[in-house]
Order: sequence, then C-alpha cells, then structure tokens
Amino acid sequence: MADATPVLPDDKLLAFEQCLTFQEYCELQEERNRLLTMRYAETRLTPAVQLALNAYEAPLNILAVVTDEDPDTIAVLPIIARMVDASPRMQLHILSESDDLMPLAALLPGVDVLNIVEEWVLPQFLVFDDEWELQAQWGPRPAQAEGNLNEWLSRYPEYEKLADDESPVAQRQYAALTTALTYEMRLWYNSSLATACQQEFCDVLLALLQSEENDEEQFV
Repeated sequence: MADATPVLPDDKLLAFEQCLTFQEYCELQEERNRLLTMRYAETRLTPAVQLALNAYEAPLNILAVVTDEDPDTIAVLPIIARMVDASPRMQLHILSESDDLMPLAALLPGVDVLNIVEEWVLPQFLVFDDEWELQAQWGPRPAQAEGNLNEWLSRYPEYEKLADDESPVAQRQYAALTTALTYEMRLWYNSSLATACQQEFCDVLLALLQSEENDEEQFV
C-alpha cells in the first residue's frame, strides 16, 4: 500500500544528496577505484555531445542505481559521469543496490523499491527534473553493446550459472570471469562503444527538451 504522506521537494533533494557523488563513490570502491577513475580519464566526449551538454538548458538531477562489482557499472558509469560534468546544469549521484534504499524510496514515493531494484538490470540512470519528477530512465548499457555481450556469453555459457552458485569454487570461477569481462568491456568501449553510449544517453536527454518544447507549444 502506498504511503499517503506527501513527499516534499526538499525531502527529495535531501534524499538525493544522501547518495554519493562519483568521486565519493570511487573512493569507496577499493580495487575498483583504479578502474573507475581510469575509465573516466580515458573517456573522450565527441564534439557534438559536448556542445549539446554544455548548451543544455534544463536543470537535471541524475541518480545512478548500480551494482558495485558489475562490469557494466565500471564500463558505463564513468561515461555518464564525464557527460554530466560537461553540463553546468546537471548533477549525478550514485546509489548502490547493497546500500540503504531509503533515498530511492523518497525519490519514487509509492513504489516498492526493493522489488523494482531486483527486477532492474543495473546500472539504471534515473533522470529527474528540478521539481523532482522522474522524466526518463536509461540503462544498463547502449543497445550497440548487446551484440558484444551476447558473443562473450556464448563463449562462456557457464558465467550466468556460476553467479547463482554459492559454492566457494563456483564463486572463484565467477569472480575470475567477471574480471575478464570487465577488462574486455574496457576494450569494447575504448573502440566504439563509448561513442555509442554517449550518443544514446544524450539522445534521451535531448528528447526531454523536445517534449518540453512541444508541451509549451500546446499552450501558446
């Protein structure tokens, strides 16, 4: 049953600010810190994306809901962080699925966040406007990456089964394959997928501006 207590904009701002910035998140990631900061440093925005983000007129608050050890988080999160840093009107905060999900519950009142996070394929990027209304959701990866991932999974069909096997041997094998996938994804994104990721997420944001312009025209 949804909570009948209204959630005020100030409550949502406080909830958002309880989540980590990209720098804070990286500092807590121990061995993954190096990979995340390296991925951020080697991400180069295309001129078109950089121009679009710098000129973006609407303020946006973006919450990334992530799984810490997931290769997609390490591949994609730094790209989105780099994009947000290119815009003077956007900010990014991060919430791990293993953390207290109360900030997400405050941002999505009436939603069973425990169940919905379990259903999502993470990372997911939730885009809120300046009134804390959810305007878009994107993730876990650009569509162009699906072919690469499916090809890798066909080479290692045991990977997804190992994830559900809690035996020590299976978990060691799963960790080794996860590390291999993480470094292979780095190669994918440094070749062409970083550009695809930038453009796809930028298109989501630009579509919001177009929708807002269309709504304004209806009232002219």
